[in-house]
Amino acid sequence: MGIWMVLAAAFGFSSNPLLAQLLLSQGFSADSITLYRFAIPTLLMLLLMKKRPVFDGEFLRFAAVGGLSAIGMLAFMTSLTKLEPNTVILTYYAYPMFAILLGWLCFNKTMSRNRMIAAMLIAIAVGVMQDAQGFNASWLDLLVCLAAPASFAVVINMFSLPEKNHDAAARMFAALLGNVVVLVPITLFSQQAFSLPSTLEQLGLVLALGVLSAALPQYLFSRGAQLADMEKTTMVSSCEVVFALGLGWFFLGDALRMNDLMATTLILLAGLIRYEGIPLPMDSDSDGRAKETSSALVSHSTENHSA
Repeated sequence: MGIWMVLAAAFGFSSNPLLAQLLLSQGFSADSITLYRFAIPTLLMLLLMKKRPVFDGEFLRFAAVGGLSAIGMLAFMTSLTKLEPNTVILTYYAYPMFAILLGWLCFNKTMSRNRMIAAMLIAIAVGVMQDAQGFNASWLDLLVCLAAPASFAVVINMFSLPEKNHDAAARMFAALLGNVVVLVPITLFSQQAFSLPSTLEQLGLVLALGVLSAALPQYLFSRGAQLADMEKTTMVSSCEVVFALGLGWFFLGDALRMNDLMATTLILLAGLIRYEGIPLPMDSDSDGRAKETSSALVSHSTENHSA
């Protein structure tokens, strides 16, 4: 049952690029779409939270991480208007490579051989994608596109830290709150007017973006990851990139080039490499390792693609 829940969550998360492109085609601005993407799950979580969080230093740090991830998601939405959608989607799913490298460079985490191989495969996939563009895109467009996976890598590493005063749900709420705090002023002071749904179709797309591609998949992934083991969860989650490209091809007619298929295969192979656990700090003891691994499982499952 757990695997099916994780698979359903992956399908839900993969609908985010499709819904974003549909809203962009309806005249919605990128910052408005991003705000809807995070504001709806935040409101739902406010209604469902059983206890009020403590606004201490740890809470503020995770709120800051949420603000950073909001900027990354805004960069993702903006890139969809400037680059080929398949390139943007595949570049976003290169976030495991950034997470591994950032954890090694900034979070004092060891890098296992298998994780290094996975990072190299994803790096090759990114190179294949840029070659597919013929490098017609500017360096600025490329850097903006890479901001999304890089920011999500920070989120993953922060949420893999051992829990202190806040559990995974409180951390997730802090990140979502940081998302909204950053996005609201960006949207208000943007040169583009805030986009409001004017038809039932647009309202349905906005609700689907916030519920079907964010809030509901987060819940399914959280529950499914607790029932399935870490390795199977990672392997099934790697199917998300296939779903995302397939939805774009089926509903929007996005062409799938050989380069796209090669990059997808490389990312899938990286996800299918036997999982060795979250790379741990090199000086942690065995008890700390067990606690951190458990924390990483819960936090990554609740935060995946939300913050």
